[in-house]
Amino acid sequence: MSIRLCAFALLALGVGSLVLSTARSPVRVLAAAAPERGRVSVYKMGGDIDVPDAPDGANVATMGGNIHIGNVGDSVSAKTMGGDVVIEHADGPVDASTMGGKITLRQVTGPVHASTMSGDVTVHLTGTSGARRDIQLSSLAGDIRLTVPKDYGMDVRIKVEYTQGSKQDFRVVQHLGLRERQTTEWDTSRGTPRKYIYVSGRVGDGQNQVTIDTINGDVILKQE
Repeated sequence: MSIRLCAFALLALGVGSLVLSTARSPVRVLAAAAPERGRVSVYKMGGDIDVPDAPDGANVATMGGNIHIGNVGDSVSAKTMGGDVVIEHADGPVDASTMGGKITLRQVTGPVHASTMSGDVTVHLTGTSGARRDIQLSSLAGDIRLTVPKDYGMDVRIKVEYTQGSKQDFRVVQHLGLRERQTTEWDTSRGTPRKYIYVSGRVGDGQNQVTIDTINGDVILKQE
């Protein structure tokens, strides 16, 4: 029986958790009509993963390939050693990481941790205020874009590093009244000489911690 059919069969039986461990072929986990489907777990040695629907949450990982997750009704963990990560909608905490690729979280209502070794990070936080929803975003080479709701109170810490051989015109775009400080001397303590842009401050009640770090990339932070 194929992996695709096995996934459907297990889900249709209403098992508490769907666990797939495969080689390098792509995996698409099908949604099923059963009211109790359990948490989706997929672990692969390589290849893409596509999960259209995970009402009880998902843990997915691949040694190399793209990850796409549609609607998640709980927390989600998505990790790849090389490839893009896209999550359409998540109603819980998100932990996403890739060693090389973009991370795109189109609608997230819970706290977010997203990191890439090389690529852009785009996050759209939605929903009303209430429980604490901290955000930590990082890239070692790429732009970071974060959009938050109008009533999202935050304590912001942003750091942009740019190296001596780069274009050196990186910036932090925000219209929230945050403080900005730029260093003037090259820091040689970490190998390649680099300078820093620091942006910090509170917005609203400052309830949520927002930490953003990137190297040789812009940061765009805005409220809806």
